[in-house]
Amino acid sequence: MVRFTPYEISLCLYDKERTKRFAKAIEKTVSKGDIVIDAGSGTGILGLLAAKAGAKKVYCIEIHPRFAEIIKKNAEINKLQDKIIVIKGDASRVKIPQKADVLLCELLSTGLFFEPETKVINHLKKYLKKDAKIIPEKCVSWVQLVDAQKDLYGLHLNYDSRSERLRDKGLTTKTQFDELNFQEKDEPLCINSKIVVEGKTNGSANAIRVTSRAKLSDSVYTKQSRFLFNPTIVYLKKKIKILKGKSYLVHISYKHGGDTLGTKVTVKRC
Repeated sequence: MVRFTPYEISLCLYDKERTKRFAKAIEKTVSKGDIVIDAGSGTGILGLLAAKAGAKKVYCIEIHPRFAEIIKKNAEINKLQDKIIVIKGDASRVKIPQKADVLLCELLSTGLFFEPETKVINHLKKYLKKDAKIIPEKCVSWVQLVDAQKDLYGLHLNYDSRSERLRDKGLTTKTQFDELNFQEKDEPLCINSKIVVEGKTNGSANAIRVTSRAKLSDSVYTKQSRFLFNPTIVYLKKKIKILKGKSYLVHISYKHGGDTLGTKVTVKRC
């Protein structure tokens, strides 16, 4: 699990597209008098929006001591201190003193790498009412074989962030390999998927590209934005030749919340 720095938490706050879509989902989901849990609260922005939308009480869970204090200050500034209760701790372990109507958990990352979204939601479900709503409801991920750029500043680098546009060339179809429905059931923490992709053009693949999208609530979905769901690259141990029209079996396994460096990927022609 990777803990964000204050700089990264601020970047998350100022990703207007990401925050705007969560705000819309909160408006659609939170009703007057609701009890809300905001897990991984950061600056408290989503918890504050829930309070503003009519929630009676919002439990903001934040592990970073600096931001636990900032949430309190932000609540006071907005005159919402009577609604916001800050719990400093690990959202996958904390106890909540009452059942909630809505769970917010924006610990999202492409492929659900790095952050404990699944683990936290599975844990906090025991503190939800029977008909409670979860934001996000669902998260889906896809995989594609690519010829990924490895050179930067005159060096060959084995990096995986695609927050900038690089010279990555998709060589196959993009196929879904993971679907988590948080609203319906506890989800497994480990991925072990075998899927088939088809060559779209001839080339040499040196990596897989993982992309994701989440359904936040009815008719509200995320999209790739400044901070959220940038494509993730995982390099193969050896290149594989891709031919247009041919099929390839991709086997991908890793743990939700884990590092991409621990991901196992094998590819073979069908």
